[in-house]
This record gives sequence, C-alpha cells and structure tokens, in this order.
Amino acid sequence: MEKSTHRFLIRQFISALVVLVFVAGCTEEEPTETATRGYLSVSSSETVFPYTERCGIAFTSVYKKSYIDVKRSTARESLVSLSEGKSRVAVMSRDLNEFELEDMKDIAAVNEKTFQYRTIAHDAVTIIVHGDNPVEKLTFSQLEGIYSGEITNWKDVGGESRRIRPLVRDRNSGTYEVFQDRVLNKGKYGATAYPCSTISEITRIVEYDRGAIGCAGLMLIKRGYLKAIAIAEDDEGPFVVPSQKSIHEETYPLRHPIVVSYFRTREMDLVKGFVTYLMEAKGQTLAMNQGILPATMPVRIVEMKR
Repeated sequence: MEKSTHRFLIRQFISALVVLVFVAGCTEEEPTETATRGYLSVSSSETVFPYTERCGIAFTSVYKKSYIDVKRSTARESLVSLSEGKSRVAVMSRDLNEFELEDMKDIAAVNEKTFQYRTIAHDAVTIIVHGDNPVEKLTFSQLEGIYSGEITNWKDVGGESRRIRPLVRDRNSGTYEVFQDRVLNKGKYGATAYPCSTISEITRIVEYDRGAIGCAGLMLIKRGYLKAIAIAEDDEGPFVVPSQKSIHEETYPLRHPIVVSYFRTREMDLVKGFVTYLMEAKGQTLAMNQGILPATMPVRIVEMKR
C-alpha cells in the first residue's frame, strides 16, 4: 500500500512538472520594449521643441505603454547627448556638418550600430522686430552690418532714430550657425550682438524693446507683440516674408531642414517606432499644423484671400 501510494505521488509530481514546463514555454515574458512600448529619451533643439513635444504627446496618447521624454536643448547639445547615450533620438534645427557626421559614424561602428539621420520637416530662421518698428524689410548686407556692429541705428536702414539691439542665440544653437554661415559669410558676430540663452528670451526682449532685433523659428513667433520682416539676399530683392508657402517654393533665403538622428539596431525598438511616426502621415500632419513644412509627404499650400 505504501509502495503504490509512493508511485502515485511520483507520477503526480512528474505530471505537474510537465505542465509547468509547457506553460512556461507557451507564456514567454512580454518584451520590455517594442516599437510602441517602453521609455524613450529625446533631445530636441529649442526651435523644434514645440513640434517634437507635440509628437511625443500624440504618440503616447495612442500607444499607452510608451513614454516619450522630450528634453529641450540646442542643436549641438542634442547631438552630444545622443553620442553619449543620454538620449536615443536627437531632433536638430539644422543638418549635420561633415565632422559631426564622421564622428557619429565612428561611434556607431564601435558600438556595432548604424547611424541614421533623416530630414522630417523644413523651418525658417525668422527675423523678428518689435511690432511698432516701422522697418518692414532688410537685405543680407544690412543684416550683416547690424550683427557685425557696423550699423547701430535703425535710421540707417529706413527706421526711426533708435539704437539697434541685435540679439543672438549661443554658439551651440542651429539658429546661430545657420545665420552665421549664410548672412555673415562665416564671419564673427560683433561686440554689440547680445547673446541669449534661449529663443524664448529673444522673443521676450524683442516684444518689449522697440530697438531689438532677433532670430527665431516659425513656431516661436506667434507669441507676443512681434513682427516677422521680409528679407532678401540681394539689395534689389526680391524681399520675402517667411511662411510655409515661401519655404515650400524655396523663395525664402533662410530656410533650413529639421533633422532627426539616431543609432539603428536590428531590434524593433521604440526608436524605430517613434521615428517612423515622425516621418509618416500623423507626424507630418502635426508638422503642418505647427506651422512648419512637412518633408516626407506631398504638400499643397492654399492661401486664403483677404
């Protein structure tokens, strides 16, 4: 009796063990990250931040198990953060230069990854002045004179007699570099150019100082009492105001790309999921709604008659 009971208990134990093994094999642990699940740190240039943040919110509202943490930065700092692993996606308000591209590819090779960068939209360096400033347009040569310190009074460019206060972002920002390359011909900013840590600081000063002039992006000029002026590369024109239309038609001279950069892996991770979202219809529609120009979908600009 004792032997049969013992054999019965052994058979029961073996059966239970088989069931546990089978269940374990059929219920694999759910992956911690997929294309729509997990945590993702994104570093974004300040100029692009409203768009990047809006995309992060929209993405997580659809994919409830994802969290997109967008941090405000400068173009260069965004790329440094990506290279150091502090963020996994960098969104910049300019293209990469050849040295940055080479460095990022070297980092990718060491870590057995592939460095990727894509243009997801187009923006414009917008020249802003106080809403009561009578100046409506400036040429590149006039802007160069203002920011190099050669022109110091608004009366010299068709305005009222008032001291010009040129405002500029710090040297790590994409706005700083785009303006320096194209308007100053890679020259130096003058001693009168006042450095600002953020574009929000620039817009705030311009709103309250009738002598101030600064650079911002299309998404950041809708606040306060500001005016975007028309600019021209040549003294004879044409003078063009920044808009989605002038960016689309490539008539505005200070347009620039918005670029997303990341390290690609073989796994289907949240990086791929979010970048795909930015480049496909929903992300591109958000770009259009934010006032910038989508880069990966057809665009038809319709102007309403006043």
